[in-house]
Amino acid sequence: MAAAVPRIPPALVEQLAAGGRLLAPVGPPGHQELVRLRRRVDGSAAQERLGGCVFVPLVEGGRR
Repeated sequence: MAAAVPRIPPALVEQLAAGGRLLAPVGPPGHQELVRLRRRVDGSAAQERLGGCVFVPLVEGGRR
């Protein structure tokens, strides 16, 4: 992901194939932690914190 989220959306985790990875900046504006999430073969997910970072926040889209 190229923008920060307060938490990784479950819908994104559900879309990961077994063995898939998601790298996301997670946390409040101004300070996030880079998180690598790996989808296991059994369907569960493992998270690894990789350190602090700062990204722009993800803006949710809406109808215009």
